[in-house]
Amino acid sequence: MTEYTKNDSTGGLVIAPQDENLPIDLTILNAEEYRETKEHFPHCQELLHSLGSIRYCKADMFQNCITGILRVPQKSVQCAPQMSFGIYLTEHSLFLIENTGDLKQWVDKQADNLQDLHSPDRLLLQLMEQIIENDIYYLSHLEKEMEDMEDTLNNNIPEDFFAVLTKHRQKLSELNAYYEQLTTIGELMQSHACLSLIRSTDLWDNYVHRTERLQSYVHLLRENVLQLRELYQSQQDAKQNRVMGMLTVVTTLFLPLTLLTGWYGMNFADMPELHWRYGYPVVIAAAVILVILEIIYFKKKKFF
Repeated sequence: MTEYTKNDSTGGLVIAPQDENLPIDLTILNAEEYRETKEHFPHCQELLHSLGSIRYCKADMFQNCITGILRVPQKSVQCAPQMSFGIYLTEHSLFLIENTGDLKQWVDKQADNLQDLHSPDRLLLQLMEQIIENDIYYLSHLEKEMEDMEDTLNNNIPEDFFAVLTKHRQKLSELNAYYEQLTTIGELMQSHACLSLIRSTDLWDNYVHRTERLQSYVHLLRENVLQLRELYQSQQDAKQNRVMGMLTVVTTLFLPLTLLTGWYGMNFADMPELHWRYGYPVVIAAAVILVILEIIYFKKKKFF
């Protein structure tokens, strides 16, 4: 268990000394510690059940507390790392429950950025804002990758093009659900502004607008993925059509020759060409002339 208190000199958070009786603003504990002290946390069963497998973000409102879970998807190094943790918010303090230790490391890095800690819900809001602080740069990076992929379609298509495109589509679907869930949490905080737990209604409103803009950006990128997929498919169809066109030309080119060889391959006794001394050279000449005429015709029609 790690307890944080306000640093009077910087205004941010600092680990609270154990030998001093200071007000605790934030407590990070693991699931086992939370389970051992559950008598101090009303409505803890719902959160304990959710901590078993955190796959989404949600929040539940009660008269004297707010519980919830957050799952931050994997993004880039500059953005918040992949984390999953539980939230227990009271009127006087905020508790975060995790098992991996990633959250504590991240909070220690962000401690000086958490300012104006007037209430626990304000602290929770700032933590959630820091989690999505650099998401716009991550989405811009994804957009740049898609632009590069579009450029490759006009040159040489990589063998793993479709696999990379599918990976982007799956990531954008995950992010779309993530921002939608964060928006729902922000709206839930706004709708319960009458509770003494929520004191930063206007700031939560700004947070909702921010997550909605990020979700709109994700929608735009998903449309780009769809357009890239259609462009890739059209390129594949064009390539297949060229192959089929070439096969058709080759088949048509040899069709008269097949007729010619089949005709004289019947070997009827009364076929004069079979006993004519110039029959064989004449058939060869006729075959060559046919091929030349077909090639000239195909070039005029721009079949190849």
